[in-house]
Amino acid sequence: MPVGNCWRGSTSRTTPIANGIRALENPWSTRPTIAQALRVESPHVTRTVAKLERQELVERVRDPDDGRAWRIWLTPRGTEVAQVCVRVNLELFGVAMADWAPEERADLARLLGKLSEDMNALMAERLDHPADPRP
Repeated sequence: MPVGNCWRGSTSRTTPIANGIRALENPWSTRPTIAQALRVESPHVTRTVAKLERQELVERVRDPDDGRAWRIWLTPRGTEVAQVCVRVNLELFGVAMADWAPEERADLARLLGKLSEDMNALMAERLDHPADPRP
């Protein structure tokens, strides 16, 4: 797999991407739960899941308890690809910061954590209360 296909941002356990991967590891994930984990609206998840399904990275089956809903999870190949992407991200960050002092790494971690928390709060607020697109 080309490295460029893996690098899509931080692999921190608090990022929406990591949350989305963890949501897909659960065999009872639904489109809304994945959207919430990724901090995006459901239509984005629908398109992405369709692409991932064509690549055999996720599997969808009808919910046996609710025929309208779909359950979505990573296939074994999808799990492997996700693990490779996480490993590549960690390696890239490790190389990029190899010469950084421990204090610099700590500062970055603190600031990225703050940014992540603020962005998550903002996205949650906007998803709960979308702006009216009308003037």
